[in-house]
Amino acid sequence: MKRSLLAVFATAFFAAIACNSHSADQAAPPAAVPAAGDPKLHPKIKLDTSLGAITIELDGEKAPISTLNFVRYATEGFYNGTIFHRVIPTFMIQGGGYTPDMEEKKNGLHASIKNEWTNGLKNNRGTIAMARTSAPDSATAQFFINVVDNGMLDQPRGGAAYAVFGKVVEGMDAVDKIKDTKTVNHPKYPSGGQPVVPETAVVIKSATLVGEFDKAKIEAMVKESEEAAAKAQGAEKQGVMKKINDAKEKGKASPSGLKQFVVKEGTGPSPKATDKVQVHYTGWLEDGTKFDSSVDRGQPAEFPLNGVIKGWTEGVATMKVGGKSLFWIPSDLAYGAGGHPPVIPPASPLVFEIELLAIK
Repeated sequence: MKRSLLAVFATAFFAAIACNSHSADQAAPPAAVPAAGDPKLHPKIKLDTSLGAITIELDGEKAPISTLNFVRYATEGFYNGTIFHRVIPTFMIQGGGYTPDMEEKKNGLHASIKNEWTNGLKNNRGTIAMARTSAPDSATAQFFINVVDNGMLDQPRGGAAYAVFGKVVEGMDAVDKIKDTKTVNHPKYPSGGQPVVPETAVVIKSATLVGEFDKAKIEAMVKESEEAAAKAQGAEKQGVMKKINDAKEKGKASPSGLKQFVVKEGTGPSPKATDKVQVHYTGWLEDGTKFDSSVDRGQPAEFPLNGVIKGWTEGVATMKVGGKSLFWIPSDLAYGAGGHPPVIPPASPLVFEIELLAIK
């Protein structure tokens, strides 16, 4: 499977970044500032490429999972002989997954890793991040080095952004040589007509661990992080199930079978079925599985109230602007016997938390 930046970003990135490419090309390489904290938690990997050496300092304190993953592939020799297969001079250079004959390297791949995009590290020029598919936790071996500041990659899409886990501390001149290499269209790597594959292969001849590395301590940090995440997920699931039970067991039923539990009374007007409304919402199946959320996307939803499922049309019409309610919606007022595959199974009751923000 091709590991790449989300396709949904591509057009916006190429347009926005191209406007600023002149300043990026002239920018000085980032200074090799020593990492704060324990140097054993900031191992360095030296990539000896056919266009020069690049030394990358990893951040095992803020990105322990990605750091362990990258060190593992480097020390096992996975990167040796791979290439930078995707080069966009106003964006990034991507490597670690293809051979010089443009065959995807699969032998030696490990399981995908947890996306650490909330670690506070940004996709600035000279940083390294994990490449992945559209699935947030799909990164394996492929990585990319930002050749400009790519702030858009720090914004979550599809549930996550792109996880930075280190920075180039030596060899930005080599990075710039790679970004400026001539690229072509390649039949084995379709790219929508944009030439991104270097005409002359840029080979990673070797990837070597440089200096001290406290693997055990970073592994302990990962375990502690996983335990904390599991605890947080457990608490979140309890909160979700309480909302579902409140909607189902405490909600006031209407003649149609819709149940409403008022969380907060609104003070504004109520919408008519023909009105357009602005809402924030989250939807769950009865087992607590979240299937949609405007809150996660960070953008309120707007739509005609008579253009959604019956349970929404009926329920939101009873609310006032500024109010928030939980709704248990029987399947016949949702997606019925057929459901909405693959997200919503057949004959599924749904639970929504809805906040009515405005009537448009």
